[in-house]
Amino acid sequence: MKWFFGLILVIAVVAGGLYAVGRFLLPNTLSVTRAAVIDRPRAAVFAMSNDLKIVKEWSPYYALDPDAEYVFSGDESGAGQTMRWTSDVRQVGNGRMSIVRSEPNEEIETILELGDRATLNTLMHLTPADSGTNVAWSVSAECAAGAINIPCRYMNLIMRAMVRRDLDAGLARLKTLSEQLPNVDFADLNPEFITLEPQSYVYSPVTTSNQNQEQLDSALNQGVGDVDRFMTQNALVRSGPQVRVTTEWDQTQNQMSFRVGYPFSGPTPLTVVGVQIGETPSGRALRVVHNGPRAQMRTTYAKIYAFLQAHRIVMREDGLPWEVVIAEGDEANPQATQIEIYVPLQ
Repeated sequence: MKWFFGLILVIAVVAGGLYAVGRFLLPNTLSVTRAAVIDRPRAAVFAMSNDLKIVKEWSPYYALDPDAEYVFSGDESGAGQTMRWTSDVRQVGNGRMSIVRSEPNEEIETILELGDRATLNTLMHLTPADSGTNVAWSVSAECAAGAINIPCRYMNLIMRAMVRRDLDAGLARLKTLSEQLPNVDFADLNPEFITLEPQSYVYSPVTTSNQNQEQLDSALNQGVGDVDRFMTQNALVRSGPQVRVTTEWDQTQNQMSFRVGYPFSGPTPLTVVGVQIGETPSGRALRVVHNGPRAQMRTTYAKIYAFLQAHRIVMREDGLPWEVVIAEGDEANPQATQIEIYVPLQ
């Protein structure tokens, strides 16, 4: 019988020791932070991290089981968006990730629920770096009070290494995918998503160089002149600003074709000579307002296409952009130019 009481004593001592270590030496919280520098602007990295449909692509859990089932709900991106997944792979299991706070190009805060294993708080903090963006990704959790508290503290020892590994894997994948994007900063783009109705307009087809500004201006002036004469002859009233619809863009030949004209009101002329009548583009589109010299529009277009790629937004098949000229500056005041750029979307 003495051996039995001795065993009970040993168990009590070990249990007491484990309790004392857990209670007084092990932290009540789990906190892990990993960082990486990504050679892309903050706006691009934020776009890849603020939409859970994109996050799925570089998530360490997705890498473990690409065949897992995912369901998304809430907003399209940012705070309120939720991602649920179900996997037969034990390391992935079932879980849910929800964005609870989103500060554009700066911070994203989420709650990560790993089935019945753990609930973690995550914070991704983006700061400028010499060669792009420094991404600090933190995961934290606090052990609940009660009987579960001490076992939770020991579990944190195991979880810490697992979380560190997962964060490193996710950041490495985020870096790889982000650095496949154009190295263009579109933070100041301010795009809008709208749906447009078609308008009848008179236009002149124009083909010119997309590299020579003088040729482009000359072709534009000739096309606008043809349209003005036709509208005057047929007493047509403009119902909107000038529209320039791209129909072809040939990089190999450095040529572009577009239609330049004006929407009009009133009956359509029965006879059309020298110009054509059609409808302006319509449907879902992205709109960006360019302010400043026309020579700087290449930069605006580069930002638009970088924005679309980073946000995984798909253009309409064979869709080409069009422009609406709100104000046209001159040599004395090129900053007065204001042009709306529209890109057709699926």
